[in-house]
Amino acid sequence: MNILVTGGAGYIGSFASHRLIERGHHVVVYDNLSTGYKEFLHPKCKFVLGDIRDRELPARVMKDNKIDLIMHFAAKTSVPESIDNPLDYFENNSFGTMNLLQNCLKAGVKKMIFSSTAAVYGDTRKDFVSETDELMPINPYGESKVFGERMISHVHAAQGISAIILRYFNVAGASLDNQLGQKNPKANHLFHHLTETALGRQATMAVFGNDYPTVDGTGVRDFIHVEDIAHAHILAAEKLMNETNYLQTFNCGYGQGFSVLQALKTMEDVSGNKIPYEVLKRRPGDPAKVLALADKIKSELQWTPKYNDLKVICKTAFDWKNRPTS
Repeated sequence: MNILVTGGAGYIGSFASHRLIERGHHVVVYDNLSTGYKEFLHPKCKFVLGDIRDRELPARVMKDNKIDLIMHFAAKTSVPESIDNPLDYFENNSFGTMNLLQNCLKAGVKKMIFSSTAAVYGDTRKDFVSETDELMPINPYGESKVFGERMISHVHAAQGISAIILRYFNVAGASLDNQLGQKNPKANHLFHHLTETALGRQATMAVFGNDYPTVDGTGVRDFIHVEDIAHAHILAAEKLMNETNYLQTFNCGYGQGFSVLQALKTMEDVSGNKIPYEVLKRRPGDPAKVLALADKIKSELQWTPKYNDLKVICKTAFDWKNRPTS
């Protein structure tokens, strides 16, 4: 297949691009390098410097490269940043997706895999969330992704675009060979701060809230290794190429949760270093607990996670940040 990967020089997109090429697919990476890095590009991919909000370039790239399918990773993904700068998130994530869909129609590309998020569910009170649960996002990031999902659904109904929507839970970790990982210095997710503090690059780590109704009062998340997320995309792409007039949504998570303090203790164990932390008040937009019911992706895409181990997630994340070039 000829696959256009938007955001393919970023964290998750680079993993997917590498794994696609390893399976014999032809990959064109389309990225504005705002949070991506050329060093993450596979030597066999074609790279186009571009923005998903460009009115004409995406369609031209699709036509020139005879693209069969789009993997759409390009997005802003920080919940706190989305609260501070909501319009940036709607412009990039929502308008950007709309513009990409318009370019797909211009170029005659009718297959897309869309990166969504568990943030679309909001502060659910259920033990597990399924794909059919009501979408009630509590922050602009989650809302921007709901808009993307709904646009895809409407374009599917009106113009016949086939799509798979993958709702990620909390993606973390790095490749076992230490070649790919999260590099963005402005990253604001838990594992960035855990590794930076374990390595002494941060004096202390902030824990936002210890009064949630959870095992130890800190937020509980369904952490999933980035390699398992990348593999879900491979299976989704290969499924989609054999389908027409197809639209499905899948949760991507392990269905087991760990609290912030449990993740911190595990990172201490694998790194051999203490992680000082300070408890602060709850952060706006953070739910108490979000866990995936992922039976659907396992049955329909035959997705079998390989790295469902918090120690593996912590160790690969730590080793990546501790490499000599980091």
